[in-house]
Amino acid sequence: MDTQTLREFRKNLRQLERLIVGQLKEDTCCNGVSVAQCHCLLAVELLGRPSQNELAEHLGLEKSTLSRTVEGLVKIGQLERQADESDRRIIRLVLTPQGRSTCTTINEANDALYGRVLEEMSSSPEQVVAVFAELVRAMSRAREASGICLSTSCREEQEDGM
Repeated sequence: MDTQTLREFRKNLRQLERLIVGQLKEDTCCNGVSVAQCHCLLAVELLGRPSQNELAEHLGLEKSTLSRTVEGLVKIGQLERQADESDRRIIRLVLTPQGRSTCTTINEANDALYGRVLEEMSSSPEQVVAVFAELVRAMSRAREASGICLSTSCREEQEDGM
């Protein structure tokens, strides 16, 4: 691949990163919670009633890092911990009514913004989503091939010498 194409791709990724980071930092995006807390809440909403280990794996975070974020969300009434019905040793994370409301606000604000973004695209929304998903998968594979792991399981495999 030629250097000019690579540099143009990287330039566009940097611009996209700045736009996304700027959007994430706005209060309307995360409804008064930090970006990390925002991602955590949306992941709990998506996963249902995950354990902290399941949530860490999904987000590609160390358990200790996630633990601080979860504790902060519990303290401000966005999440609660509940014992699993079938195995009381497992603690499940559950959105509180306030947490569900925060997720709804975040989702509505972002759906409106990204709906407008997709309307601005010359390709169909389905094509854009498919290409973007392909980009994410390719980036993940390239990083893992370079020895840079995004997920907990990949890091554990490297630590075990796999």
